[in-house]
Amino acid sequence: MSDIIEWGNSAVTLRIALDGEGRAVIVGLDLTGTAPDDIPARIATTPSEVLVAGGRLPTAQRHIALGTSLELRYVSHEIATNLAGSTLELVQRARSGIRLRTTFTTYGELPVIRVLQEVTNDSETPVTLEHLSSLTLNGFVRFRDADWRERTRLRIPHNTFYAEFNWTEHTLPSLGIVDVGFAETGDHSSKSRICVSNVGSQSTTEYLPMGALQDLGRDRTWAWQIEANGSWQWEVGDHLAAIYLSAGGPNDQEHHWHRVLAPGESFSAAPLAMACTPGRLEDALQALTRYRRVVRRPNEDDERLPIVFNDFMNSLMGDPTEERLLPVITAAAAAGSEYFCVDAGWYADEAGWWDTVGEWRESSVRFPHGFVRIFDAIRDAGMIPGLWLEPDVVGVESPVAAELPPEVFFQRHGARVDSLGRHQLDFRNPAVVRRLDWIVDRLIGDYGLGYLKFDYNINGGIGTDVDADSSGDALLEHHRAFLRWIRALFERHPGLVIEDCASGGARVDYATLAEFSILSTSDQADHVRYATIAAGAPSGVTPEQAGVWVYPQPEFGREELRFAIVNGMLARPQLSGGMWKLDESQLATVAEAMAIYRSYRDRIPEMVPVWPLGLPGWYDDWVVQGLSGDNGILLAVWRRGGGPDTIRVPLPGSEPGPRVNVLFPTDVATGLEWDDEGACLLVTLPEPLAARLIGIG
Repeated sequence: MSDIIEWGNSAVTLRIALDGEGRAVIVGLDLTGTAPDDIPARIATTPSEVLVAGGRLPTAQRHIALGTSLELRYVSHEIATNLAGSTLELVQRARSGIRLRTTFTTYGELPVIRVLQEVTNDSETPVTLEHLSSLTLNGFVRFRDADWRERTRLRIPHNTFYAEFNWTEHTLPSLGIVDVGFAETGDHSSKSRICVSNVGSQSTTEYLPMGALQDLGRDRTWAWQIEANGSWQWEVGDHLAAIYLSAGGPNDQEHHWHRVLAPGESFSAAPLAMACTPGRLEDALQALTRYRRVVRRPNEDDERLPIVFNDFMNSLMGDPTEERLLPVITAAAAAGSEYFCVDAGWYADEAGWWDTVGEWRESSVRFPHGFVRIFDAIRDAGMIPGLWLEPDVVGVESPVAAELPPEVFFQRHGARVDSLGRHQLDFRNPAVVRRLDWIVDRLIGDYGLGYLKFDYNINGGIGTDVDADSSGDALLEHHRAFLRWIRALFERHPGLVIEDCASGGARVDYATLAEFSILSTSDQADHVRYATIAAGAPSGVTPEQAGVWVYPQPEFGREELRFAIVNGMLARPQLSGGMWKLDESQLATVAEAMAIYRSYRDRIPEMVPVWPLGLPGWYDDWVVQGLSGDNGILLAVWRRGGGPDTIRVPLPGSEPGPRVNVLFPTDVATGLEWDDEGACLLVTLPEPLAARLIGIG
C-alpha cells in the first residue's frame, strides 16, 4: 500500500497512514480541499480502541492506547463506490488473533462519515472482549498551538427529564484538561478525561448520545452521534499533547459489558456518525439532519406529517373513560387532528394502576359499552385511532407477573429486577416476542388501530445476568432484539405508525429513531419551558420526527394560547390539553393554526434547522429556531416573559429585502423590520409572553 490512504467525497476526506510499526492510524479527518493539517503518525490512533482480557491497560480509567489496539497491524484495505456513496474497508490484526474490520461509509456528498467496527476471533481459543470503541481519533488540536485553549470548545448535550436537548458549551481547561508539560514523544496525562455516558435500558436519561468539538481558529466543527439504544460512552481527553475522542457503545469499565468470542465468532460495535463542517455546531447539525433522513426507515408518516391528538398531557392524564373521551374526540376533530391516540390508563379498573400493568386488556369499568365504541367514534369523527402501550414491562402486582416464567424477565443475582414497581421483559427470549406479537396483532385486529404509542417509563439498569457472558452484554442483545421485533411489526403492518416515547425524551437515539417515525420529545407540562425543548429538538431528531406537545387551556389569554400553539408548528404538533373545554373562539384559533401547518408541512422533510441566536439556553428570555429550505425560512420566535420587547435575529446569506410575513398568529400585534445592511430581522412582541411563526423569502 502507499503510505497514505486518502478517501472520502467532495465534502469530507479521511486520511489513514501506516505508522512506524505497521499500524493503520487516522492522521486526518477534515474538509475536502483544505490543506492537510495531518497530525504525525506517532501520535495518531487506530480507528478503534480494542481490549481483550489480559491486554495491557492504560494509566487511570481512560479508553486510549489500550493494549490490544497497540498490537494491531495493517492487513488490507478496499474502496468501493456506487451511486449512493462510497465505502472504505480497513482490516487489521493483532497477535492475540483478533481481527478488526473497520468500515467507513459516505452518503452522496454529505459531510458525514459513518463508522462500523467488527471484531473477529481468528485464534483457536476463546477470547474475552472487554472494549471496542466505535471510533477513536486523536489530534483535534495540539498543545504546541499557543492558542489551543481559546480556540477549542466542547459541546455537551444534556437531556434531563423535562429539560431535553439542552446543549452546554465549555472550554477544555474549564473541565480540567490542561497542558501539564508532557511531550508528544510518549507521555500523556494520567487523569484528564471528560466522560459522558449512559448506563441502562433508557438510552438518553442524562445526555444525548452525541457531542461536538469546535475549533474556532480553523472555523471547524466535528459533531458525532452514537447509534446505540442502551448503554454508551464517549470521552475527550489529552493524549500525547493532543486532544482525542473515543466513543462507542457499552464497555466493561462503565457498563459491566464483556463478550466471550469463540473461535471464528464476530462482534459489531454500535455504529457512529461523524460530521465535519465549516462553522459551528449549528452548521454540523444540519449535516446530521440530512444524514438521519438517509439512514432511517422510509415511511409515509415522515412525508405526510399528520397531526396527532393524544389525551394525556394536561388533558385526561392517564385516567380515560368512555364518558370523558367522547367530548375530547369531538374537540380533537374540530381542531384538525388526523390521528387520535388513547393514552395510558385504559386497561385498569382502578386509578392507581402503575404497578399492575401488563395484561393489556381494556377495563370494562372504564368502557361499559366496550372499547370498540371509542374507536368507532374516532373513525366517525374522521380520525385514525391509536393506543398507548408499554410493551417492555409488567407491573410487580400484575397477575401476569406470576403467570410468566422467571426467565422472561431481567434478573440479577437470582432475583427479578424491580424498577419503580415494574419488571423488565427480556426481548432475547422468544416467549416474550411471541406474547407481544399476539397482544399487538390482537389490538390492531380488534380495534383497527393505525397508531401505537410505545412508552417506556423505567430503567432496567446494567442488564440481566441470565444466559449471558455479562449483564451489559445481555442488555445490548436485549436492545438489538427489541429493534428486530419493531422491524417485524412494520413488516406485518406496513401502514402502522409507532411513536417512540420513554417518559418523554429518554430514548432519543438513532438506533431507535432509524425505525420509529415519530418521537415524543418531552413530558414537560409547562408550555413556556417547553419552548426551549421544542427549539432544541432538531439537534437530536429530524423535525418531521419530533413530536411536540400543544396543550391549550381555557384559562390561557390571547397571547398565551398562541404561544402554546407555536411550540409545535415547526415539528409534529401533538395536540392535547383541555381542548374540549375551550370556547368557540379558542378552538377556532387552534383549528386555524393546524390549517396553516397543513399548508407548509410538506416542505418540512426537506428543510434543515437553523438557530440564528445559537442553540437555546434554558433561561433565555428570547428563543429563536427556524427551518431553512429552497423556498425560504420558517422561523419561530418566542418571548418568554422577560427582556426587551425587540430582538435582532441575524439571518446571514438572505437576499436583500426578502418578503417577511407573520404566518401565525395574525390577529395580534407584531413588529417586523428587515435590516438589509445587517442581514437581520427585528421582531417586536409587545406582550412579555408571546410567540410568532414567521415566513421569510
